[in-house]
This record gives sequence, C-alpha cells and structure tokens, in this order.
Amino acid sequence: MEEASLTTKKDLGVVDYISFVGLLLTSCGIGIFYAYRDRGNKTTNNYYFGEGKINAIAVGLSLAVTFRSSLSVIASPAEAYITGTAVLWEEFANTTVVFTVIIYFIPAFRRMKLNTIFEFLELRFSPALAKLAGFMYSFGTIFYMGSAVYLPAVSLNAVTSIPLAWSIILTGGICTLYTTLGGMKAVVWNDAVQSFVMIIGMFAVTVRGLTFIGGFDEMMDALERGGRFTGMKFDYGIITRISPTAILIGNFIMCIDTLGFSQSIFQRFLSCKSTRQAQYSMLVYLIPTLLMSVSIYLNGFIMYAYYEGCDPVISGKLENIDQGIPYMALELFENVPGVAGLFISAIFSASLSTISSCLNALSVVILEDFVVKKWPNMSESVKLLTGKISVVVLGTLVVINAFLISIVRSNAIELLYGFTGLIFGPLAGIYILGLFFPWTNKYGAFSGLCSGYVLLAFIFFGNYIWNTDPYTNDIPPRTTDLCPVFNNTFDVSFNVTTTALPEITSAPIEVKHTMLLDVLNLNFNILMFFGWSTAIVIGLVVSFITGHTPGSEANPNYFIPLFDNKYLPAKVNTFFRFGVPDFKSGNDDSSNKDYKDEVEFSKI
Repeated sequence: MEEASLTTKKDLGVVDYISFVGLLLTSCGIGIFYAYRDRGNKTTNNYYFGEGKINAIAVGLSLAVTFRSSLSVIASPAEAYITGTAVLWEEFANTTVVFTVIIYFIPAFRRMKLNTIFEFLELRFSPALAKLAGFMYSFGTIFYMGSAVYLPAVSLNAVTSIPLAWSIILTGGICTLYTTLGGMKAVVWNDAVQSFVMIIGMFAVTVRGLTFIGGFDEMMDALERGGRFTGMKFDYGIITRISPTAILIGNFIMCIDTLGFSQSIFQRFLSCKSTRQAQYSMLVYLIPTLLMSVSIYLNGFIMYAYYEGCDPVISGKLENIDQGIPYMALELFENVPGVAGLFISAIFSASLSTISSCLNALSVVILEDFVVKKWPNMSESVKLLTGKISVVVLGTLVVINAFLISIVRSNAIELLYGFTGLIFGPLAGIYILGLFFPWTNKYGAFSGLCSGYVLLAFIFFGNYIWNTDPYTNDIPPRTTDLCPVFNNTFDVSFNVTTTALPEITSAPIEVKHTMLLDVLNLNFNILMFFGWSTAIVIGLVVSFITGHTPGSEANPNYFIPLFDNKYLPAKVNTFFRFGVPDFKSGNDDSSNKDYKDEVEFSKI
C-alpha cells in the first residue's frame, strides 16, 4: 500500500506480543478442547446449538461481544471524535430494544422451534421468499465479517511492522479454525473470555487517557472548544452528517434487526436451557454492553482532547482516523510493557467474537435452508461434515472480502452502516410484517422487500456516482493550528491524500441543494429506517390489493400481538389480536411448561 509510509510506526514490545499471542492461543485452545470433548457427539444440534444447554451468563456475555466488534472498538471512537456527543443516543436505542426483544421476540421464536430465522419466512410466506432473504443475509453478513477482519488488521498494520495482508489472514484463519473445530460451544465460551479482554483493554485506555489529558473536566472543556456537544442538535434534521434524530431512529431499527432477527443471536436464544434463561441472557448482555459503550465513547472523546489542535490525519501522522485509537494507545502505553498489547488484543477479541459467531450462524443457514432442502435425506454425520466445510469456505470468502474492502477509500463506519442498512433494513421490515401484521400475504412481503432494496440501492450507489461534494454543514472543525511547524519524526506535507472523507477534513463549502442531493445526503444512520418502513408500507398496500389474509385465518403460532397484558382490559387485548385466534386455544403445546413460562414472563 503506497500510503502506508505516511503513518509513523510505533512497534509493540516483547510483552505486548506475548499478551497478543496468548489471546490467539487461548482461542484455538478452546476450540480444540470442545472438539475433543464432544468427539463422541457428532450431531448438528450439538455443533450449532450446544444441545440447548448453554449457561445463560455465558450466552449473555457472548451476545454482548458478538456485535461489539472491532468496528465498535475502533470505528465508533473515531465517529465520536468526528461528530461529538450525538453518538451517545446509540446506547439509548440499544437499551430500549433489549426489553423489546425480551418481551416480544424470544418467547415467539422459542415457541416456533425453528433452526433458522428464515424458516419463519418460509412457513409464514413462501420458500422462495425465504431463499431470497437467506441469500441477501448471507451476502450482507460476508461483507460485515470482511469489515470486522479488515479493521483490526489495518490497525495492527498502522502501529506495527506486521504487513496488512498477514494481519487479515491471521485474523480470518484463527476464528475459522476454532469455529470449525468446536462449533457453538467454542464460539460462546471464547466470546465469554474475549468479553473480559475487551473490557479490561478498553478501560485501560480510558483511565490512562483521562490521566494524560488532565482529567474528565479537561476532556469536557476540549469538547466544548471543538464544538462537539452535538447530542441535543435535533434542529440539524436528517439531511446532514451529524444527526441525533437519525442516530436515535436508525440505531433503534438496526438493533431490532441485530438483536431480534439476526441468525447469530437467534441461535444464542435456542442454545439456552429454557425461554426464561434466554430472557435472562439478554439482561446479562446489558451489563458488559453498557460498560463497553461507556469506554468506547469516552475513548473517542479522549482522543479528540489528546489530538486537539493537531488532527493526526490532516497533519499526515495517520492515513485514516480509524487508526487513531490504536495509535493513541501505543503512545499512551509506550513505557508500560504489555498494556498496549492488551488493547490490541481487545481489538482482535472484538473481531474474533463477531466473525466466529457469524461464521457459525451463516453455516447453519446454508446447511438448513439450502443444502438440506435440496437433499433432505442426508445423514447426521454428512450434515455435520457439510456444515464444517461450509465454515472453512465462508472463512476463506471473508478473508478475500477483507482484502477488497482494504482498497475502498471510505470512512469505515459510514461504509458499514450504508451497506448493511441496504441489506438488512428491508429484511427487518419483512419480519415485522410477518409477526405483527396478520393481513400480509406473500405478494406483499416480496414487493415490500424488493421496494426497500431498490430505494436503498439507489441512495447507496448514488452517493458514489452523483454525490461528489457531500454536504459539509454542521460538521465540527478539525484543525492543525497547534501542530509544531517542524517535527523531525516525520516529514510529510499537509496536503497529503488521505482515506478520510472530504467532509470531515475540510472547511464547509457552500453547496447548492437539490432534491436528488438531499436524498443522497441523508444521514447514513437513517438509511436502514427508510428501507424498513418502505418494506412495511409497500408490503401492506400490495397485500390488500392482492387479497389480504383475514386475521381469523392467520396462524396464531406466527403472530405476536402488540399488546397482550393481563393488566389491560380484555377488549384492548382482543382488539390488538386483529381477529387472530388465541394460540393457547388452538394448540396442544400450550400446556407445555416452557410455553407457560414464555407467556407469563412476556406479560410482566
């Protein structure tokens, strides 16, 4: 990479490398342990779901780190550095979604007793729609995993002499190895270990960073001087780079999709011993999630105070602001052996947990929704072998994708939100249609899904075709006013080309507003919401045009009433069932103890 020489290398010490290698060996060891321990239990139920006997605390920790990937550890602090306190609304949305999932989705999906989330679409709508959704999910997940591999690799490359290519191969290879060997149990228990590494590593940077810059008050003063108190700037609207409204709404929808309709999370719920245990795992999930979020955003704010007046990208010190956190960590712990390595280990822990979870989830989707549907008489041993081979193939595709992402010149979090919003936003809308709107038929669901994809594809790709000068209004400044005139550690002109986005490194430019440009400049956080809402609206309209399903004919097993609480009047509960029969009155399984637990917990 030609520009790699622009970043000042600060290599890790021996103790740092020891802690980093120790993490990789531990990850492999857990995979080998479960492969050996379960050598006599060669079933897909054990490999993919841990036989439904995994501890709720371990599952909760695994949930927390599965989507707290390296994208969060690296890109989220970079986003906080750029945009300020508006990013804090992400966690408000996330916390709200947790209780939504506990009340609505966990009881419903465990009641259905499915192997994949796409089986619901097949049973509720049609096999064709399920296959389309499964294909799009697979495509989007491979891209997501590629991003999760690339970010820690480029971070390690920025601060060490290890080549980017070897970093990508190392990350993808390690997680593919232990996922293939140990299955879900190896994934969950590795996640549990990695969650502690992530929390310790991130808070080490938080504590050291606050001490270095002079404390919390100094950080707040720096944010004020830099115009980064943006959390209440709701007047900015959604056609802007910084938008609390877009962050709040967009992240609510993203979290609904991630925690409610992701195969990775769906498997965690099924791996628990009971519905109550699955719901408890979500409460456990909140604790490390909030701890990591506090550290992630504080690290971004600390990074701004640390580099205040001498932006590391504009000054030529770094190629991309996504390298800021690992580089700052290496500078902070330059004279403290082992701690910088611990933080790099935290970045890789975040990456490994995400990739392994997605590999395992995507493997079961391919096996159950494509292979077994084609060859339903496969033996259990052949199914297990096919699943493991698919993990290896997928791991290889992820590594290739990471190399492709490395040549795209874009801000990591904006590229990720834009592309994943394109793929997963309309999909989330279809699940909402199927679960909450009994009138939706297969024609409406298919039309809604395709309409959402067309809209978001136009916005996403249109940005690269027509939006050559994105709106730069409301973006806090980044300057080099306090940089030394000459620094003998590097000699780089300030007009260097960087991979940072134009709008975050230059002064605002007057741009003529047009309807097309306004659409293309919608805040990237809100894109998933537009895909989601388009799928729902179009889906309902087409369903009623083509002959909707009456509520009385809907299958109650695939329906979730919006309100169903013992403290509400019976008429209210009846109204929100929309004529759908009570599940308990028409299903013999309603006497099942686990089902009763589901119903009672969901009505608390």
